[in-house]
Amino acid sequence: MGGEAVQPGADLEITWTATDDNEVVGVDLSYSHGGGSGTVIATGVTGSSYTWTVPRNQLVSVKLKATAVDGSGQTGDDESDIFAIVAHSARGYVQSSTCRNCHIDYYNGMINSGHPYKLNAVVAGQAPEYPNSEVPSPPTGFTWDDIAYVIGGYGWKARYITADSGWIITDAMDGVNAQYNLPRDDLGVGSEWVAYHASDTERKPYDCGACHTTGWQSFDDNGGVHQDGLVGIAGTWEETGITCEECHGAGADHVASQSASDITVDDASAACGACHRRGADDDFIEAKGGFIRHHEQYQEWKASPHWAFAQCNQCHDPHVGTRYGNADAGGIVTTCEDCHTRALNHPPVSCESCHMPRATKSARAIHSFEGDVRTHLFRINIDGTKTKDDMFFTPAGSTKLSTNPWVTLDFACYSCHTDPNTSEGGGGPALTMAELAARAAVIH
Repeated sequence: MGGEAVQPGADLEITWTATDDNEVVGVDLSYSHGGGSGTVIATGVTGSSYTWTVPRNQLVSVKLKATAVDGSGQTGDDESDIFAIVAHSARGYVQSSTCRNCHIDYYNGMINSGHPYKLNAVVAGQAPEYPNSEVPSPPTGFTWDDIAYVIGGYGWKARYITADSGWIITDAMDGVNAQYNLPRDDLGVGSEWVAYHASDTERKPYDCGACHTTGWQSFDDNGGVHQDGLVGIAGTWEETGITCEECHGAGADHVASQSASDITVDDASAACGACHRRGADDDFIEAKGGFIRHHEQYQEWKASPHWAFAQCNQCHDPHVGTRYGNADAGGIVTTCEDCHTRALNHPPVSCESCHMPRATKSARAIHSFEGDVRTHLFRINIDGTKTKDDMFFTPAGSTKLSTNPWVTLDFACYSCHTDPNTSEGGGGPALTMAELAARAAVIH
């Protein structure tokens, strides 16, 4: 045997073939792991097989050794290829806690990022724990005993799944403000409860697992099974949140063989784009309420100048993230200045202040010119006659709003400056669009 993953405590049949010109009187069996010394399984076994109840603890790089003994006391032995004793699902998922045993640095980066907190279990009526944020309470009228899972809660917002049925709590169905917006110290705003699906006429199912969980299976994949038997959850998963195996594939074979060929390492931006997109059309960036809608970074990037020569992971470490100081802690591996050497004649702003303004809204808008997510369009249209309304248009035959592949000066500048016409903006000096255009022409 070799390369297999065996469940802890399982019965494993060991088989062998031993011949000798003198009779083989018995076979001694042992195992080792991690290159250590051997542990006896059985001695003097006759026949050609033995059923071994494997240890209940996790072991990797396990080898079996069989030593045949003939009537003269002479011996001959052989070893198996390596395998692993590791808990795994029927589909071969081992959970990120197993990956941590060997990949501690990657795990520590991942567990401090937002990826694992896209969906969070409520255990024993206790709020989920987050490394950099907190969700203090469920919606009005609910206790933690009423909640099975929290959707999100890291960085932007949180929504709630009921413990009795698995439906998402909404304003229309439950009569409460159902979305909790986290405080954003970086944007100068506190926490708040706001409406979520206030006009629904039916219960809202949880069907977001493809981008919120690891190993999601929809009803088409799993034959109509609900996670935890909750009718509001339209599928099942292997682990809550986006953890190691969602990007790298089921890990049992890799743990067993310790071979890089048995795990997926996909550096292509399309791997990120599987979730950081909205809809299937890469050429269509959806907008709503005067802002780009969230999780469209892949489509924005494809519309940007960077598409021709840069991949997502050339700028980002996907294990680390960018919120709560993680950008400076390794989440951003290549900065704008590493490639663009043109001097910026507008201190103290940074490149991303203008070229990655918060033209996108996830939880809330700070004001008319600033959402809460930075865009990846990068290109600025410095025509002072073009306002943010010119970014958005409705294609013929479509009811959706789309976005031009650039941001306008009001998005780029009014997060700091103030619009003299509306008095909205960042509170800095009031400048007209024409004045912004004149400054933008010489900003480098």
